[in-house]
Formats: sequence, C-alpha cells, structure tokens
Amino acid sequence: MQFDPFLQRICPTLDLDWRKFRRRSARHRVLARMAELDLMRFEDYLDWLNHDADEAAGLAELMAVTVSRFFREAPVWKTLQDRVLPQLLDSAAGSRCLRAWSVGCAGGEEPYSLALLWRDRLQPRYPRCRLMILASDSDASSLQRARQAVYGASSLREIPPRLQEKWFAAHGNCRRLSPQVTQQVLFCHHNFMRDPPPGTFDLVLARYLPFTYYRGTRRLQAARRLWRALRSGGALVIGAKETLLAEERQLFAPWSGATGIFFRRPAGMAGSGWSVY
Repeated sequence: MQFDPFLQRICPTLDLDWRKFRRRSARHRVLARMAELDLMRFEDYLDWLNHDADEAAGLAELMAVTVSRFFREAPVWKTLQDRVLPQLLDSAAGSRCLRAWSVGCAGGEEPYSLALLWRDRLQPRYPRCRLMILASDSDASSLQRARQAVYGASSLREIPPRLQEKWFAAHGNCRRLSPQVTQQVLFCHHNFMRDPPPGTFDLVLARYLPFTYYRGTRRLQAARRLWRALRSGGALVIGAKETLLAEERQLFAPWSGATGIFFRRPAGMAGSGWSVY
C-alpha cells in the first residue's frame, strides 16, 4: 500500500479530510511513528489504528504541518494587541492574570509571538497584570524544538527588525529568543482529541488544526472541547483562512470587525444573536 491509499482508507473513518495533509511531511512523520512501533507496512499501521483508539486520536496532530513562523497573519496579532487582549483584561472580573492556550503549537512560534506581543507592547501598559501561556502539542520532537527557541530566517521574516534586535541573539546561522520571553511559555505534551482541556482559559489559539483537518462529528467535538476550555466571553482565534460552520457558531460568535477571532457564548445563549463586544 502507498501513502495516498493509506490516507484515503483511514481518514474517512476518523472524520479527517485526507486532502488537507501535506504529503511529504505527513508521510515522513507517519513512517517515523511506524518505526517506533516496529511496523513495516502502511497496512500494518492501518490495522494498528483500527484497534488502538488512543493512537487514532493523535493521528491528525501527528500529520499536521509543524513548521510555522512568528506573527503569521499579522492583522490578527494587531487586533489581539489593540482590542482583544485589552478587552479580555477589562472583563476578567478583577483578575490581574490572563491565561492563554496555544493548541498544536508545533515549534513554538505562535505562543512565543503572543509572549513577545505581551512583553513588548502590552506589559508596559498593564504593569500589574500577567499573561500566562500554555502551549501544547502531541509531537515530542516539536516540543523539544520549541523549548530550544532557536529559529532560522524563514520563521523570523515577519518580525520587525527592532524586535529582532531587542529580543533575539545570534546563535550560529540562526537566532535564539530571549529567556525573558521564553520563560513566559510553559510547554506540555497533550493530545487535543484524547486528553481533557488542561484548564480554563481567557484566550485559546487553535489555528490550522481542528478547523482545517477535521470534519463531521470530529470537528464539532473539537469545537465543543474548545468551548469548554474557554471562560464565558473568552476569545478563540482560528486561522484567517478558516471558517466556523453553523453548528460551531452556536458555541462561538464573531468578534466584531475581527477576522478569525470569536468569543465564547455562555451556556444557554446559543443562537440568540446576542453580542457583548
């Protein structure tokens, strides 16, 4: 069996869209996982997945794209800086601490972007407040890369030169992020569809994982997991090229004037058309 037929066989059974996965990187990671399990053929791994629910639950994260860049989709970060984070602070019921979760964080570019935004732009405006960031992934090698916080030019290309000079140091042909920023992010191994949400958060970033690769029941289950992980009125950030389906909008309403940002509806308010922002 070749890799494409393997995807076409397993993905529909797991409510995954096989066409969304980048073949080269997905195949490489599946082969690496098969080697860990001492499996030689895709047929053998297919049989394993059909009999191991935990393994099947982690397949999408295993095959998802693991390369990102800082401040991907810059307008989203501008909106977070100017509107979303300040409004979350104002609505935090007297708390001086915001909690954020980056789902499927890959090499750490996304949670570190949030930490940079806070340290450089928002902390001076809110000196008595804190932002705690949890970043999770099911791939151990991605988490190891994230903790090292060393990045090449392709990951840094959207960071303004001023920020690169201020918060990064040369590290061979790459640059290492300052410990003042990295210490703000806690990384953990977490399987999004198997493990319960690791807490309750004010902000969840779930970009280009559930709403790109999932479909059907699995996708709605993912949306419900994200809803449970957010406090009422908390913000969900998805990819600017992603959309929420009608059932998912019963759980999340668009943040006015913001692309890819939604707020969590309270329990019992689904579909009522109300807005708080």
